[in-house]
Amino acid sequence: MITAPAGPDPSTADPAGEAVLGMWQRRLDRALTPLAYVALLVSLALALIVPVPTARPAAVTLAAAGAAALWLLVRAALDRLPPGRRRGWHGPAHFTVLVALTVLLVLCNPYFGFFAFSGYLHAVHHLPAGRPRIAGVLVAALPGSLAQVGGVLPGTWREFGSLLAVLSFNLVVAGVIVALNGVTDRLSLSRKAANAELADANRRLTALLAENAGLQAQLLTQAREAGITEERQRLARELHDTVAQGLAGIVTQLQAADGAREQGADPALVGHHLDSAARLARESLDQARRAVHALRPQELERAELPEALAEAVDRWRRRSTPTVALTVTGDPRPLHPQVEVTLLRATQESLANVARHADATRVGVTLSYLPGQITLDVRDDGRGLDPARAAASRAEGGGFGLTAMRRRAQDLGGHVELETEPGLGTTVSVTVPEPGRGNG
Repeated sequence: MITAPAGPDPSTADPAGEAVLGMWQRRLDRALTPLAYVALLVSLALALIVPVPTARPAAVTLAAAGAAALWLLVRAALDRLPPGRRRGWHGPAHFTVLVALTVLLVLCNPYFGFFAFSGYLHAVHHLPAGRPRIAGVLVAALPGSLAQVGGVLPGTWREFGSLLAVLSFNLVVAGVIVALNGVTDRLSLSRKAANAELADANRRLTALLAENAGLQAQLLTQAREAGITEERQRLARELHDTVAQGLAGIVTQLQAADGAREQGADPALVGHHLDSAARLARESLDQARRAVHALRPQELERAELPEALAEAVDRWRRRSTPTVALTVTGDPRPLHPQVEVTLLRATQESLANVARHADATRVGVTLSYLPGQITLDVRDDGRGLDPARAAASRAEGGGFGLTAMRRRAQDLGGHVELETEPGLGTTVSVTVPEPGRGNG
């Protein structure tokens, strides 16, 4: 029997969380281009409405803004290409041109610093992870820094120092953005790898469980077949070593008696041969009864154990006055033939004892399928078991009795418990382990 190896618990996978992250990632990707357009339009509106001393003429500003919008449209068209037609240089080329256009717009009017912020998003979205993305985010900080110092290139050391200070602050902010993005990417990759491992472990576990269930069913079938074969072989040996030899002896004695009679021998000799034949016949009959008694009962040849018990209980009900009820708990499953025979014989013997000794009005038979074992309980509300009467009944050939019941259970590694008090009834409990399920 194969035991599934320990591995990741598939229940720890969070496909719903992964789906939510993927959904937000797709939403951010779809919002990137519209956001850039909005930032560009807002910056252009401010540049045309609010006067700035360092601003370039409106015509120049409109031309630069038109070029930036056209470039965003080109990038949107490239994003719609199938993955097989995209090239690795598309993203870096787009980002480089976009940064150059953004610097030009900021030099035209510092209000285009609102649009410059979208450069961070384009760097994260279009550049490969690692150093290229880090460099892109750092470069994207330059247009925003120029906008914050008035949208003019520094002409003095003081102006250069101011630009450097603003650029340093923006680089710190950009570094935080890069770090957070890197953590998010690593977490996403880790979750994907973990989910893939869990899915693979789940598939392997499912396959092993299915194989284990198939092997259990196969072993159970083989056990049943082995039990039947063993019973047949035992019967063949019993018949060969006892009944067949007895019949041969009977034939020999009868032939000897006929020969003696034909030869006119002493009638006592003829009687001796006939007595010997009769004795052999009685011994062979006893041996045959013992061999047949040990066979698998006919009830179990026709039905499973619960149905066989129901048939035995029904037969007992028809010839006895107490009311009797059969209860089956747990999930019925095929058992080893010896287990079924033991439980059926215990039921028959217990009911026979109730009929002979208990003077009961109600009887309950409970068959319980428990993990690794089977339990049979026969309860009555009679006057209690009288050991002396039970022993007398066994001496008169009334059945196997508790001794035989215990022997059968012990042969299977089980036990029989008897609870009885005068006037409070009797309970006989038979517990046997189920071979192959942890106790066998």
